[in-house]
Amino acid sequence: MINFLRKDRWSPYVAGALIGALSWVAFVIFNHSLGTAGGFTKITAFLGSLASVEHVKSSEYFSKYYMQTFGWQVTFILGVFFGSLIAVYLSKKKRVEYVPELWKKNFGPSKVKRFIGAYIGGIFLMFGARLAGGCMSGHGISGGLQLSISGWIFIICGFGTAIATAFMVYRKH
Repeated sequence: MINFLRKDRWSPYVAGALIGALSWVAFVIFNHSLGTAGGFTKITAFLGSLASVEHVKSSEYFSKYYMQTFGWQVTFILGVFFGSLIAVYLSKKKRVEYVPELWKKNFGPSKVKRFIGAYIGGIFLMFGARLAGGCMSGHGISGGLQLSISGWIFIICGFGTAIATAFMVYRKH
C-alpha cells in the first residue's frame, strides 16, 4: 500500500474514483458537496477583521462570513494543503520547479513574473468562482457528480476557456 502512495503520479482513474468517494464522505459527514471558495471567503473575512472588524461587519458581502472561519470548507482546504505536503514527502520527489519549461520558453526565467502571473490568474479564478456562487470543485466536481445541468455547463465552459487561454498564453509553442 505504501508503494502506491509513493508514486510521483497517480492514475487519473484512481484519483477520480477517490475524489468521488471523498465527495460521498462530504455528503454523509458534513451534509455538503465539495467546495473551497466559501472557505477562502471565510478566511479572508477573518483576516480582514484582524485589521478592521468594523469594516468587515459593514461589508454586505463579508459580514455574512464574519466569525465563520472554521468549518467543513476550511477543514477541506487545510486537508488539501497538508495532504499535498504529505504526498510530496511520501513520493520523495525533491525537485522544486518555480518556473516551468514552457513558461520559460514563452516569458523568460523570471520567478517574479511567474509568481505575478500565477497570482493574477488566481485572482481571476476566485473572482469568477465567487461571482458564479461557488468554485471549480463545487461546480465541476460536485455538480458533475450530481449530474447537475449547471455543473456540466461549467465543466464544458471551464475546459473551453482553459484551452483557449492556453493557446493565447503559450502561442509560441
